[in-house]
Amino acid sequence: MKYALIIMIRDEIDGITQLFDKIPFGRFSEVIAIDGMSSDGSVEFLENNGINVITQTINGRGQAFRDAFDNTNSDALIFYGPDGNEDPLDIVRFIEEFECNKNAGMVVARRLGPDSVNKEDNKLLKPRKWVNIAFNIIANLLWNRNNYVYDTINGFRAITRDAWNTIEINTDGYTVEYQSTIRCFKHNIQIIEFPTHELQRIGNKEGSPALHTGFAFIKLLMYEVSLSIMTIFKTRY
Repeated sequence: MKYALIIMIRDEIDGITQLFDKIPFGRFSEVIAIDGMSSDGSVEFLENNGINVITQTINGRGQAFRDAFDNTNSDALIFYGPDGNEDPLDIVRFIEEFECNKNAGMVVARRLGPDSVNKEDNKLLKPRKWVNIAFNIIANLLWNRNNYVYDTINGFRAITRDAWNTIEINTDGYTVEYQSTIRCFKHNIQIIEFPTHELQRIGNKEGSPALHTGFAFIKLLMYEVSLSIMTIFKTRY
């Protein structure tokens, strides 16, 4: 089985310069970066270090996933964001999990559940973590018929090409991970998780806007529910 490492960047110069030497490039048949139109030198840094950078012509994280599959030939793609949250030492775990679980279509580094650490764990109020847990519960209750998946949303994940072609993702933004998990549930594609320690961001760059992202996830959830209802209706009538 061949593996590709996909480095997801959009103005990540602080993180990529600090973390680059920790990335296990030698374990992969292909390494590319998908660039969301950076302007901070991230692209130049990666190109100067021999990494092929694909700059998006259509922006959005969902489109970045599609661009990654369109520009690689490997059997499974590991998506890594060098913003500091994702530990580069965990990257090889994806390969190990696929090698141990030949039927897996997706592997997720979970920030929730036993033995994991979420970056809000040391805070009294944990709005981001609690919202993620709520979305996890809903997706598991509605569609999952196998082992509980603790982190349906985290972007630090890997997907096989076969699974990707089956689930037919059509979202463009930050909901791509949630939709990919839900559709793996719907198609009964095996998802494997391993615990990770979510780290703090490097630099001053902010994450995705919480309110806007929350509404996007609700909209995606309602869309997937409507598709399920339509499928049930067509099957019965």
